[in-house]
Amino acid sequence: MKLTMKGDYGLRAMLDMAAYYGQGPIESADIASRQYIPEQYLDQILMVLRKEGLVKSVRGPKGGHMLAKPPGQITMAAVMQALEGYVPPMECLPNPDFCKLSPGCALREVWQKIDAMTQQILGTTTIEELAQRHRTGSTETMYYI
Repeated sequence: MKLTMKGDYGLRAMLDMAAYYGQGPIESADIASRQYIPEQYLDQILMVLRKEGLVKSVRGPKGGHMLAKPPGQITMAAVMQALEGYVPPMECLPNPDFCKLSPGCALREVWQKIDAMTQQILGTTTIEELAQRHRTGSTETMYYI
């Protein structure tokens, strides 16, 4: 699976909004600044996420963007599907006719397993889990003597 900047930025924006979940709308300029995302590109991404029902937007002086549902109910798969659609690790998975070797290809079987595991992980990993990992830091400090 190849993650584009759109998917990466979208996930980062969702993590940012999860960090402030329940505190009201967040201005896109603030998200863009904290996540190092060009604001105009972020606005395009947020529009897609809003159309997919993952983000709510509020207009006006105290407006901004927020998650449309609790972060524990939004998976990485939902965000990726909204922004990228299905991205197979190899073109032969969705289109066996792409390669003449597909019907009996041992490599294709491995790519199918990798794709299934990837989809399973994305489908069970929530934005809330990611936000918690981000808050606590995913690496432990190692002390050497």
